[in-house]
Amino acid sequence: MQHLLNSNIRYLPVHEQDENWSLIVKTAGFQSVLPNSIYPTQGHPLDYTFNFQSGRVLEEFQMIYITKGSGTFESSSYKNTVIGEGSLFFLFPGEWHRFKPEQVTGWDSYWVGFKGKFAENLVLNSYLSVNKPVVKVGYNEEIVSLFQRILEAGNEERAGYQQYISGIVIHLLGYIYFRAKDNHFEDKEIVQKIDKARVLIREQLNSNVKPEAIAKELVMTYSWFRRLFKQYTGLAPAQYISQLRLQRGKELLSTTSRSVKEIAVEMNYESVDYFSTQFKRQTRMTPTQFRKSCLGNIVL
Repeated sequence: MQHLLNSNIRYLPVHEQDENWSLIVKTAGFQSVLPNSIYPTQGHPLDYTFNFQSGRVLEEFQMIYITKGSGTFESSSYKNTVIGEGSLFFLFPGEWHRFKPEQVTGWDSYWVGFKGKFAENLVLNSYLSVNKPVVKVGYNEEIVSLFQRILEAGNEERAGYQQYISGIVIHLLGYIYFRAKDNHFEDKEIVQKIDKARVLIREQLNSNVKPEAIAKELVMTYSWFRRLFKQYTGLAPAQYISQLRLQRGKELLSTTSRSVKEIAVEMNYESVDYFSTQFKRQTRMTPTQFRKSCLGNIVL
């Protein structure tokens, strides 16, 4: 049996002040496991000791990215499945799991272990789920680069490094979510139509833009257009238009001296009262109050 080709494994100390941060990093690493190698490797701290037959339960989240080779993964909430190059999977606190590379292929993997309120909120709000721990993002240089930056900072352990690498982990989580959502839409023609719809909406924002008219221009039924648009952006077309108009209204209030009425007319609202009502409903301030708050924040 062969041993690892190379590895870089870090178990990171956490100071009391670090605990007050919304996310802390407990471990990070890279392993290149050759075909027919001994796995799991030995010499890990007790909390991380791993036996494939019995599996393992951790007290933290882990994110593991396979960049070469293939293997299997399973957990209490997820049946045994094959994972290969470009697959990323999550481990959850208190969730039994086990995984291993195939003997004939081995694998290269990056990982980071973390815990904190930020990660817990991702689970509470269904951004992360024990029922969907595997994400197929493909081989991605940006993801590899982020893992490598975590390792480099972890190796140096300079003052403030915990806060720095936790920021990288948050960026990594956001980027993976973005890639997974984007990859969900494999039909590039549909993606192009949604992109075109957003351009058309922005170009017509100061006119009486209607989602139904946008759908017609794209040669789509409105119900189909609305469904796809919401799946892709997270917002229905009308909500998307409303939010863009609100942002434009905020910009005009904070950067120009135009009256609220003039801005309402420019943004093509039905009336200044309707603009004020919609603005207050979404910001909890009237347009005038918002403008005053912006002026109050200007330091001369």
